[in-house]
Amino acid sequence: MSETKSGAKSTIRSYWDQRSSTFDLSPGHVASCQREVDAWKAIFQKNIGKTGKKVLDVGAGTGFLSIMLAEMGHNVVGVDLSEEMIKVAKKKIGDRGLKVALRVADAENLPFDSGSFDAVVNRAVLWTLPNPERALTEWKRVLQPGGHLCFFLHGPHSSGFSVKLLKQFTNLIILGRERRNPWKSLYESVDLPMGGGVEPSRVTDLLKKVGFSSVRSEPLTEIGRMKSENMPWYYRISSQKSTQYCYSCRNQ
Repeated sequence: MSETKSGAKSTIRSYWDQRSSTFDLSPGHVASCQREVDAWKAIFQKNIGKTGKKVLDVGAGTGFLSIMLAEMGHNVVGVDLSEEMIKVAKKKIGDRGLKVALRVADAENLPFDSGSFDAVVNRAVLWTLPNPERALTEWKRVLQPGGHLCFFLHGPHSSGFSVKLLKQFTNLIILGRERRNPWKSLYESVDLPMGGGVEPSRVTDLLKKVGFSSVRSEPLTEIGRMKSENMPWYYRISSQKSTQYCYSCRNQ
């Protein structure tokens, strides 16, 4: 379904505003155990450095990455299109005694000067955007020369009759336990080029097209295993076996 740009952004903002109160109830949106937190931090240490970097978390949501990066000692700025998501993130960050500068902003039109950050990070954001290439161009713009981009995105979901049937069963349980309608999907309301997951080669090709260098993609096999082991049984039986990838590159 095609919409004007402003109409699409309004729909996206409204969707995430409504999801903010139940977002962290979904097991994939929070860390399953301390070992998983440690694994995420090891990835960031490898790709952006141990501490002291000025980092932009684009599409910060309820603060999953911002919290970990602040705990590592980075100077974190988090942005999200949804004001309600920002409110939830502020409370979580405040409860932990951490400092993160949070504000409402569009991932495809960032309110920062060029070269403002040492690193840009995000998780599962590109699939939610009407113009992924525009977003990557913006992320590159706000990075300093030699700065690092590190983000995470799922590959395509598996399909088939049995998967769809189990998914419907899981959705019925989610409806009761998470107080949300799991059949209401963002990419059924807005034209999202990467909605539903995307092949890694398509992402790496786009990164190179935009002008990033040292482009890499790596499957998050261990993190995926930990999440699967610790998620509720009704999620596990309908798992769509979608691999999450870490994409890393540098601003030339």
